[in-house]
Amino acid sequence: MEAIQHPWDREALEALKKVKGLDFVTKKLLELGFERVKKIQLLANSLKVSERQCPSLYKVYRECCDILDVEPPEFYIECNPFPNAYTFGYTQAFVVITSGLLEVLDEDELRFVLGHELGHFKCGHILYMMMAQNIRLILSWLGQITLGLGRLIGAGLEYALLAWSRKAEFSADRAGLLAAQNDEAAIRALMKLAAPVEKVWREVSVEEILRQAEEFESLTDEDLLSKFYKFFYTIEMTHPWLIIRTREAKAWIESDEYKDILKRGVPLNEARKRRRQVSVCPNCGSPVGPEDKFCSNCGYRLR
Repeated sequence: MEAIQHPWDREALEALKKVKGLDFVTKKLLELGFERVKKIQLLANSLKVSERQCPSLYKVYRECCDILDVEPPEFYIECNPFPNAYTFGYTQAFVVITSGLLEVLDEDELRFVLGHELGHFKCGHILYMMMAQNIRLILSWLGQITLGLGRLIGAGLEYALLAWSRKAEFSADRAGLLAAQNDEAAIRALMKLAAPVEKVWREVSVEEILRQAEEFESLTDEDLLSKFYKFFYTIEMTHPWLIIRTREAKAWIESDEYKDILKRGVPLNEARKRRRQVSVCPNCGSPVGPEDKFCSNCGYRLR
């Protein structure tokens, strides 16, 4: 985990753990059952991807899990035209990608997005992410049952959680880069999240995006007023601006740290080869060989 954890993520997490009331609010979050409610919604209205359901997509997902060395959380496709992906669930994690995002991503871009979500899982982000996403609702509920005391306890916690949440995204992007092992595809995926319209992203220039990021940094660091605006407009966001994520991703791509991890890790082509060698029947889940035409267990026609 430390190999991919962004230093800003590490620093913000240490600061978050020092905020009073964190343990109390965490306990209440789990008692409220947010995780169970979301799981029920997904099972009722989404597609659970597996070796038997959308096996080609699940194969890509498992390869990303192999590369990042994580046990696969449950994987769902949410029927939603808005391009998005997220990870949820503390006691039983699950990764969700919307149908809208699947429509605009090629396979390597998809690997980046799946790797990003699995990065949250690998880095242990999910519990605090759930809190960051629901903190206002939790504090409102606590305020009602504690005569305002819960809201008082959470005054500093809310902004500490959101500050950490924004920085945790940089660690997850690093995991996405390792899963994709295609630098241009990773940047394209971020651009499609910024402008999910084909007419736009087909002509987007990565070089111009990086120049835009430099312009943003120089502008917002010029004077105190600009710094205040930057702080004011981000303080309630759970994610950093995509322009900054793109710059940080590009910086890590060019770092010796990233190159050293690739040298030590499992190359993507080896992961693909390993998945081809050990496959399963989409009908019964029994192991089948790459040359098998029928499953030896159930007789299912494989090709």
